[in-house]
Amino acid sequence: MFDIFKKINLGPSSFLGVDIGTTSIKIAELSKGKPNPNLVNYAVLESYSHFERANNVIQANSLKISEPEATALLRTLLKQAKFSSKSVVASIPSYASFITFMEMPAMSQADTEKAMGFQIKQNIPLPLSEIAVDWIRVGERTDENGFSKQQIMLIAIPNETINKYKTIFKNVGLSLRALEVENLAFSRAVIGADKTATLIVDIGAHSTNISVVDQSFLKHNTQIDYAGDTLTEAVVKGLGISYKRAEELKKQRGITGGVGEYELSTLETPFIDVIISEVIKVKDNFENNFGVKIQRCLLIGGTANLLGIDKYFENQLGLPTALGNGLLFVSTPSELNVVERELQTRFAIAIGLAIKNFI
Repeated sequence: MFDIFKKINLGPSSFLGVDIGTTSIKIAELSKGKPNPNLVNYAVLESYSHFERANNVIQANSLKISEPEATALLRTLLKQAKFSSKSVVASIPSYASFITFMEMPAMSQADTEKAMGFQIKQNIPLPLSEIAVDWIRVGERTDENGFSKQQIMLIAIPNETINKYKTIFKNVGLSLRALEVENLAFSRAVIGADKTATLIVDIGAHSTNISVVDQSFLKHNTQIDYAGDTLTEAVVKGLGISYKRAEELKKQRGITGGVGEYELSTLETPFIDVIISEVIKVKDNFENNFGVKIQRCLLIGGTANLLGIDKYFENQLGLPTALGNGLLFVSTPSELNVVERELQTRFAIAIGLAIKNFI
């Protein structure tokens, strides 16, 4: 069930991709279709209680998920959305898992498997009895001395986290068929088999995830704590308004800084600059270490919808920057055109989860 890199290979003709974030739950329901799977339903439920009570979040960066909060919100969402499928692929946040990238001498698959037994013990800071582990070869290169090296991505998920997810979905009457780290889900949704070296910046509520995907494989992952809520708090303190009003202003005006909006943009951009500085560090380190030139940047997550943020990133990074399109490999009914932009960015993880067994 928890072989992270394998297809599910089970019978259902439709799946729910469930993305449980720090302050929201997003669900996308996809069914089999040709040439692409069909998006048949979607829903989102956001919790703003963390603004009043700082510790009241669904997911916490301490690697814990709030079982009661997640169960209650998920039950409410399911009741309202009336999904037909009961089969779930759910996401694990990057901060609730251990993702390590390493290099080893090129060798046979059998020898690599033997060597990984030692590498897992050396690289995972938890007893093996407490985690589920998987790994995959994501590339190869020739080093400066002419030796062939293989690049390995190692992922471990605490058994405690897995058990909590199983309990949550059992309590709401759903069948958890697989868990997957969110990085793999959103790269599947917005990159697919495209081999272009790409930065993916997922700006969520509590954290921002910076990934590099090259040759269609995840090659790097970094997480920072500056994100959408950081911008909201800056607006609240700077303008002396409520959190709800600050969220509304963010969505209405973005960071365009037009007439009457200058003060809002000047409150937000210093924190966006912090995110961008980390993105630049990731870009420079990856290019220096791997000798691969990153060609573009894609923005996903709720904050990616702020007006003007893609152009701001592009100017600061000096890279072509666009919103990631989570609908790239799915078919959607025409009536969803009015919410297409939101679906592309905010639902990239949920859609990437749901199409795991279809592509």
